[in-house]
Amino acid sequence: MIEISLKVLREFNDLLGEKVVNGRRVVVEELIEEMARRFQGEISKAVRARREWLEDRRPVREKAAFPQWGDKFEDADGNVRTFREIVQGLIDNFLGRDTPLRWGLNWNTPVPDDLHPLRNPGLEITGPWYPMSRAIHQINADVASMMEDEEDASPAWYVPWGSGRVVAAVWEARRIVKRVLRGDVPDPYHEGGKVYRMQKERSRWPTLIHRVPGLHILDFDIRLDGRPIPAIITSVVIYTVNNYDELKRAGSGVYFYVPKVQTPGEALVIEKMLRFLEDRLGLRRGELKIAMLYEEAMAGRYLPVIFWIWRERLVKSNNGRWDYLGSLIEMWKDEAVYPDPQNITMTHPIMMAYQKYNALMCLMAGLGKDGELNAGPVGGMAAVMLYRPDDPYRRHRYNARALRAIWLDKLRERLIGLIFVTQEPVKKVTLREVLEGKVHGRLFDLFRQSWVASPEESYVKAGNEPLRASLEELQGLINRPVKYVEVDGVKIPAVDSGLTEQERQLFQRLGLIDEEGNITPWVVRGDMLDTPEKLFGNPELWGGRDLWSALYEPPKGDITAEHIQHAFYMAANYGFQLLNGNLAAAIDDYELGQRFMNDLATYRIFSTWLWTLLRHGAAVTKDGAFKGPARTPLGVIPAEDRVKVPAGTPFTEELFDKLWDLHMEWTYAFYDDLDRIAAEKILHKFIDKVRKIIHEAYKSGPFRGQSPRETARRILESLHVDEVEQAVVENQPRFDRAFAPVIMEILKTKLKSPMYLQHGGRLIMVLAPLPDEERDAVLHAVFTPRDQVEKLVKAGRLPNYVLEIYDYLHDQV
Repeated sequence: MIEISLKVLREFNDLLGEKVVNGRRVVVEELIEEMARRFQGEISKAVRARREWLEDRRPVREKAAFPQWGDKFEDADGNVRTFREIVQGLIDNFLGRDTPLRWGLNWNTPVPDDLHPLRNPGLEITGPWYPMSRAIHQINADVASMMEDEEDASPAWYVPWGSGRVVAAVWEARRIVKRVLRGDVPDPYHEGGKVYRMQKERSRWPTLIHRVPGLHILDFDIRLDGRPIPAIITSVVIYTVNNYDELKRAGSGVYFYVPKVQTPGEALVIEKMLRFLEDRLGLRRGELKIAMLYEEAMAGRYLPVIFWIWRERLVKSNNGRWDYLGSLIEMWKDEAVYPDPQNITMTHPIMMAYQKYNALMCLMAGLGKDGELNAGPVGGMAAVMLYRPDDPYRRHRYNARALRAIWLDKLRERLIGLIFVTQEPVKKVTLREVLEGKVHGRLFDLFRQSWVASPEESYVKAGNEPLRASLEELQGLINRPVKYVEVDGVKIPAVDSGLTEQERQLFQRLGLIDEEGNITPWVVRGDMLDTPEKLFGNPELWGGRDLWSALYEPPKGDITAEHIQHAFYMAANYGFQLLNGNLAAAIDDYELGQRFMNDLATYRIFSTWLWTLLRHGAAVTKDGAFKGPARTPLGVIPAEDRVKVPAGTPFTEELFDKLWDLHMEWTYAFYDDLDRIAAEKILHKFIDKVRKIIHEAYKSGPFRGQSPRETARRILESLHVDEVEQAVVENQPRFDRAFAPVIMEILKTKLKSPMYLQHGGRLIMVLAPLPDEERDAVLHAVFTPRDQVEKLVKAGRLPNYVLEIYDYLHDQV
């Protein structure tokens, strides 16, 4: 029997009940129950397999190898093929061989025009559609598509303790989606003292894509036979049933971004779910199109198989540094320690291989029999949030650095996606030679879309330019005159500058331009990959290595005290906001001097890395120091050397405790400075009144016309309580500071425990709704062996729900 929270039923009954979709009558609750009964077991099995893999004690090079050529995989139609057959069919498609094994993407149900990643160049903006102002911002932005998020940057799936909310914010976001698509948005719309307006006709809106939760997330508002159901089922059903007809009337469709998929088994259950929904609603097979977040290192082992299983509906595959890097650290957690993750950017060799692999797979699978492309790769996130001009520390002066960074990032992605396919024995060509017809072959231009977190106009414009430029214009972007802007005596390349010498050297090292600055597409010859063995093992394709080594071999590099502290700072700050119900959190990154958007994926990187450092007692490789707080031009940040950490020092629990203490000290210093800023803003509001009174006291010699006491009395009388109260409310902090020591205790317990939690953000999400006395008991129970927890529950020392939480967090559902 399905049970829906009474609060949800009362507050959001408009999303539930009987609906007519595509002419078919459905009842939302019945459809959710039917899908949960059919797929909950398969989803649980897939999630448990993740935990079993992590606990598998075999060496990574063995357990994380590519499948054996004879390993068999099944699709949703019951077709069974070996890994060799699937890869050979991919190669046959790429080389135009019409064989029985040949397959490709979207051959039966075409990609809708508004979703096609190569026909709609530009940025994809991501984020929650709660509150409504965020939806309006996304719609007004000059982007190709907008991703309404119910995953890493989702509205909260829970109600934080003391927040005053009745139902989780994700439900309100679902209603907002429905209202916006029906045109039910007040004009003007008022929120938080600000006014918002839609600035576009419906036909000019970016394409809407709904990011569903990963298979590992449970929905505690809906239960089947007493158990919370997979959140992906709730998300898919409510979004589709409530919005399908409106989207079709607008010339669009129901499209999903699918996150965190790691294996063919996971891909298969999602394919079955979408087919089930298509059948119930009378839709064509493959009408519900998807984009894949290729963000799990494990997925790369099976990428051709996952594409094959999703061949009716997969339109694009996104590269993302955050979760991908976190999953690599996690993959090696028992054998190796990664160097500072802050230095493993998308230009690192391991990340370049990842992007090129994704692009090549999209090309090989995306080609239709007519030679047209039906799929493409999508670039990673640009996540800087520009500082406002009224920033109290004037950090907006560094915005020029952010604008240059997104322009350079998207230019790099665009050039990575230039693949020249030829049968001629050439190893290097320039874009100019290709455009002038001096070499024979076909040029593919694949990376035309990429992610962005901020809708800010200048930031979006900077990122769009290299993605939307024509092939003929690309070389000109590189060759523009070099220009700088100066900030605090430091020269920063202007957003419209050509490549500087340093940037040219980087692009040369990446193989994107030659010594003369000419763009050099990636040359792929048919003889380089005409067998499965060559595709996965040819060093000429993968930078002198086989594909597995290029993707997975742990990189070498330094582990520094400063980056350990920075990782803890980022994890603690994000965890604090997560406790407050904010999954998409802008955090002041003192290393970058910029405001950086964090979500569950960045938390995963930093918390996983810190856990591995402690588990291995990893040694710092350079002399450094943990720093205490100080007020600087970048705000109150860790800035003064307090604990020296010489090279060779192991990161022990004792050293961790010193870091923990310093961050706690920083936290209170940070709050003190926020209060100072708030006090100054409050006092500034009344400065004119006070100035006039003071003027009367001082104008004809001090206090001849007005005594000190009279002056003081008049000042106090001018400050009306209601006005002061309003100023105090206007300057209140956004988040509940009582959660600061809570996240610190969570991190201390989690990082010191030998028990590893995958997707550890879930721990915070289940603890956030609990009162203090229950939260502490549950936290420590989570890191206790299950049999002991079970005994404590049976003895009445822990509530019954603790076992449900335990199994959820340890993927034992």
